[in-house]
Amino acid sequence: MLSAYIVYALIKKVCIKRMILTCVFIVYLTGVAAVTLFPIVYDSVVEYTESVTWYNFIPFKTISEALKNGITSTAITQIAGNIVLAIPFGIIVSLRFEKMQWWKKLLAALLFTLTIELSQMLIGFAVGNMYRNIDIDDVILNMLGACLGYGIYAIIPKKKTR
Repeated sequence: MLSAYIVYALIKKVCIKRMILTCVFIVYLTGVAAVTLFPIVYDSVVEYTESVTWYNFIPFKTISEALKNGITSTAITQIAGNIVLAIPFGIIVSLRFEKMQWWKKLLAALLFTLTIELSQMLIGFAVGNMYRNIDIDDVILNMLGACLGYGIYAIIPKKKTR
């Protein structure tokens, strides 16, 4: 995918800054897919009990459960991991689409995180094994991360042109 874009960008004579930024974005999205979707477990079925399910649609339920026993490494991984995962998204989208309205950036972040969660669900259905949990808290934390990325971009000094 990356090499195909580079060939396309060279043929179309895309600005070098835009080409590099798009390449970074493609690499970032590939990394996100690697972390959130793979490995796909299909040979050993994950068993869920009545109290534990493969989905959570109650906001802050997973976050509060993770913090119930204090700030443990699991809680940090769960919470900070989802936030940190989306910070680059906010920065790259802001760099690539500088004039985009704030609500469109929020919508892009929402679509980004929903795509991750829905992909996990669809892959789970396709292989007959819900190996990943579908969680509204992941959406909330990813949105927070993207917003932090937008904020980081906003406070970075910009070079003024005349």
